[in-house]
Amino acid sequence: MNDRATSPRQSERAGDPPARDLRLPYAAWAWEYLRRNRDYARSYRSSRAGRARPVPLNTGAVLIREKRRWSDAEKWGLLSFADPEKSCEEANVFWRPDRLAGALPIQLLRLRGTGVDGENAAHEEIELCQLQTRRIMLDTVDGARHILLCGRRFWVQLVCEAPRSRAENCAIAVRIDSIRHYQRRLDTASQLLSLYHSAGGKISLIGRSRDSTRLAQGLIAIDIVNAGGSHRDVAEAIYGADKVAERWGGPSCYYEDWARRLVARARFMVNEGYLGLLGKKTL
Repeated sequence: MNDRATSPRQSERAGDPPARDLRLPYAAWAWEYLRRNRDYARSYRSSRAGRARPVPLNTGAVLIREKRRWSDAEKWGLLSFADPEKSCEEANVFWRPDRLAGALPIQLLRLRGTGVDGENAAHEEIELCQLQTRRIMLDTVDGARHILLCGRRFWVQLVCEAPRSRAENCAIAVRIDSIRHYQRRLDTASQLLSLYHSAGGKISLIGRSRDSTRLAQGLIAIDIVNAGGSHRDVAEAIYGADKVAERWGGPSCYYEDWARRLVARARFMVNEGYLGLLGKKTL
């Protein structure tokens, strides 16, 4: 193998989830590709002076209050810049709701003794502070509050355009008042309910399990070529050096063609293809 190339384990970036963890939600896969885009990384670095700092709250959540609109981030499909050095499990990634089909419109309501906003509640309330998972809140300059609830197996992004309460001790009322992305939003609502009832435990999965092998292999490929590796290094990292050696350079050019297509696909995903993942089913 080329001395510059890396093994499958070494090809994973520091702090990344395992490249072969095939159960990541599509929004997380999209971030893993975007963060490998060098133009995005340059845009992120140039925005350093004006970015708001995340503030840890005593509830365990994190609050980010933006003081400006980030048009440079919006062209990448984001509401604000997220650190490309951090994986999907660590970065504060908020996709634009018009890009993320499953972004769920909600209302945040004050909790009172007998119900929501003084009215008797005939149903169980979903309280934001009781969602025992990673919780990031982003307040944008238009007055909206965006909430990210995420883990390795799920990605729930909520948007409230005019919160009645900005405290975490509030109730979440789901609002699906449009047929646009109706099914995707129902999927997110189902995940939200599952997360609430599991009290932070195992969340039930939405839909059938998808085979994300190709997405995982693409990350391995792009990391290797970005480190100076060759197409053969990519094939060896995924299939093994011995297996590739038997057929590399043969008349069929099987592994050569396969590696070339994989790298080309991975580059497309890094540059723009990641946006297509945001319209897919939650998992």
